[in-house]
Amino acid sequence: MKFVVEELATWIKPEQRQALFENWYDSSPITLSWVTAMQRRRMTPFVKMVLHSAYQVTNEKPYENMPVVFSSRHGDFHKTANLLGDLAEQLPLSPTGFGLSVHNAAIGMYSIISGNTQPMIAIAAGKDSFACALIEAYIKLVEFKQTHILVVHTDESLPDPYTTFADEKQITHSISLVMRLATENEAHFSLTKQAANNCGHSTTPLSLECAKAMFNKQSASANGWLLSHYV
Repeated sequence: MKFVVEELATWIKPEQRQALFENWYDSSPITLSWVTAMQRRRMTPFVKMVLHSAYQVTNEKPYENMPVVFSSRHGDFHKTANLLGDLAEQLPLSPTGFGLSVHNAAIGMYSIISGNTQPMIAIAAGKDSFACALIEAYIKLVEFKQTHILVVHTDESLPDPYTTFADEKQITHSISLVMRLATENEAHFSLTKQAANNCGHSTTPLSLECAKAMFNKQSASANGWLLSHYV
């Protein structure tokens, strides 16, 4: 599995930008000036993160209309938690609220607003969500002869009372990258599953560990996965 990351953007919630993350993330504010005000008003913070990071890597002509693999461990769970609260209180559910809470809602909104007509898929695979998104993207590059593919991974810190179940650091972030197959003798990344006794353990989400390694063109081992960089 040899691939190249041509473009990369990582956005982290400002108050969670610790010294650990140095300066490799996108520090620009989320404005979405390219989206109409009426559309912005309907968006949750989760959706805004998805659109912001995706736009950072696709606002140039070569990347305007690509297939998309979207992943998230929990999705727009703040909206889902509100719906569950309404159910517990036996309140009627908003059909619009429910429709915008499903796992592919955010990337569907990106498709409509950006005018991207290419195939898109949404993935949820627990702590392995980002790794599975990279694998899915690689498969599409190989099987469907795509030249480039957009990968977007977004997660928010869990809302109360669900934080008690958290098994990794809760960091609100969104990562987007443009990925393609590596050519012969080209510097590239490779992703492999590690044996249990060789796993690097980290409480930082795998997505952020990999994004930092991609930015620095380094290797990273975390949560059962090895992202290797070859020159």
